[in-house]
Amino acid sequence: MAVSGPPKGENTIFLDLRGVADVSAGPQIFAHAQRLGLGQRILVEIDRDPHTLLRAAAFQMREAISWSAEEAGQAWQVEIRPRAGADARDVVELLVWDHYRLDRQFSGVLAAANAGRMEEAEAIFLEYWIGLRRHVYMENHVLAPVLGGGMEQGPLADMLFEHDSIVEQSRLVEETFREQDHALLPAICAVLSGSLAKHENREENTLFPIWQAASNRDRPRAAQLLERTQALLAGAEDPAVRQTFPD
Repeated sequence: MAVSGPPKGENTIFLDLRGVADVSAGPQIFAHAQRLGLGQRILVEIDRDPHTLLRAAAFQMREAISWSAEEAGQAWQVEIRPRAGADARDVVELLVWDHYRLDRQFSGVLAAANAGRMEEAEAIFLEYWIGLRRHVYMENHVLAPVLGGGMEQGPLADMLFEHDSIVEQSRLVEETFREQDHALLPAICAVLSGSLAKHENREENTLFPIWQAASNRDRPRAAQLLERTQALLAGAEDPAVRQTFPD
């Protein structure tokens, strides 16, 4: 198997699975697909019909990816993208999908750290860290002032408080990687993983219904918010995100 990172200026992973058995090819597709962010894609070359492998990966990811496959001579060419990039109906659906993506990324950090694969754990964490900051920036500074939910008291106030805690916990993980204090990583990551799960469940069940109703009352505004969220989660506003939440 050969894997290459994105060429400069692009967001594409190239995955060569020619000659790789299904028992290995399937996990490789899943591992790369679960780390996809908006605006990113995977291009796969494989020497047999990949539809069974792709359906299995999509099922494992709760249909969070979309894909296409075309036969090209002696091989098949496959493109995999995040489904939410094109299919989200509103900003809340997109945020729920991003929760799923961040969860999968951070699970990968924890699994790699527990296995002692610290370089891999750090690489996945850095993807998670910028993705988390984009997500929190969008919710705190774009959606909260527009869609409301109780800035002083209510679901929005709870969300803002929890965001501060999650960002600080994530920053502690970043510092642990930077200082190479790897013995602390599994315990710190386990605590953060629990915080993320609890926060996302509360947010999706208390605040998001309020936002969905408020957004959908104004369809032109809803379309604008969806478009901006797609762009922001893909990195379009990273200078502002990094200024607000420095590395």
